[in-house]
Amino acid sequence: MNDRPDLALRRLQVDTYLTLARIRGGLERRATALFAETELDVTPAQSNVLLLLLHGREPATARQLAERLGCSEVTVGRFVKALEERDWVERTPHPSDGRAMLVQPTAKARESMPKLIALANTLLDEAFAGLEKAEIEALAAVAERIRDNLTR
Repeated sequence: MNDRPDLALRRLQVDTYLTLARIRGGLERRATALFAETELDVTPAQSNVLLLLLHGREPATARQLAERLGCSEVTVGRFVKALEERDWVERTPHPSDGRAMLVQPTAKARESMPKLIALANTLLDEAFAGLEKAEIEALAAVAERIRDNLTR
C-alpha cells in the first residue's frame, strides 16, 4: 500500500488553495473599492452583518450572526458596536435570555438596503461574469463540501 500522496494531486490542491485565497483577497479589495465610491459609512465586513439582519427580517443575537458569518462572536461584537455607534443597528435585551442582546437594523439601515443590495449585486456580477448557472451551482456545491470538511 502506498501512503505517499500523488504529487500532481498535491500540487493541484496547493494551487487551488492559493487561488481560493487570491479570490477572497480580490473580493475584499473590490468590495472595499465599491464601498469607497458610496456615502455608506460601513465596511464590507460590517455590511455583511447588515445584509444578514435585513435579509432575515428579524433580530438576531451576536452568536447567531457569528454562526452565519463563520467568524467569532468577538469579531461580530466589534462590528455591531461600530454599526450601533453610527446608527445602523440597535441592541435590545433578549426577552427570554437575560445574558443576550438582540441586534436589529435601524431605519437608516432599512432605507439604505437598496444601495447595499446594488453594491453586493455589482460585486457578484463582476466576480461571476461569464459563468453559466450550472457552473456557479457546481462551484457552490464544491465550496460547500470544502467548508464542511473544515468544520467537521
